[in-house]
Amino acid sequence: MNLPNIFDWIEKFSFLRGYPAAALVLVTAVIIILVWDWRLAVFALAAQYFAVGLLYLDVLDPRLSVIKVLVGWFVCLILYITARQVNWGRLPPDITPEEAKTYRQIEFVQLGPVSVPKSFPARALLVAAALLLIIWWTQHPASQLPVLPETLPYLELAINTLIILGLLGLAATTEPLKAGMGLLMFLSGFELFYSVLEQTPGILVLLAGVNLLVALVIAYLTQRRYTAEAIFD
Repeated sequence: MNLPNIFDWIEKFSFLRGYPAAALVLVTAVIIILVWDWRLAVFALAAQYFAVGLLYLDVLDPRLSVIKVLVGWFVCLILYITARQVNWGRLPPDITPEEAKTYRQIEFVQLGPVSVPKSFPARALLVAAALLLIIWWTQHPASQLPVLPETLPYLELAINTLIILGLLGLAATTEPLKAGMGLLMFLSGFELFYSVLEQTPGILVLLAGVNLLVALVIAYLTQRRYTAEAIFD
């Protein structure tokens, strides 16, 4: 019995290539920013890496595209293990009710001269504004990226989504894990854009190493933050 090879798997998911993959990138980016549950956020990030891998098929060798996806999933595995280790998003079991009130106090994020509360409505408003910016940026001829092939317009939608929402995710929270996911989205957008310009395997390997290094730094900062809060409490 012949086992399916890489090209057989690509053929099975061919219906998701193009605009469906770009739409999946957008939906998962919104989920990563808005949803506070780390399990759903990590799953959305893994799905996003898969969608970006489908977009890579239009600019890279299929084998390199699969490697990009595998590196992304390994990054998600690092984040998953880290979140499990620190029990991220939950209060320590020995915390008192009085300490819990202080622990869950409203935080504000400074975006330039404006202080924005770290709450779901505020994040949703920022995401809505970012989506309008992405739509305008993609449709406006003067702002379109000149190096992208005109036959692949969905690449620009995906790149703008990853870069703009990635920066928003990085700026909208002080939590290393969630902010790190925003940084990883930004890196995905940069890599997708750069892959159109430069397809040297050595550069692609270097960018993959940067992603893994960033994931390890995020894991380290998340561990340190949890340890500091545990000591403080």
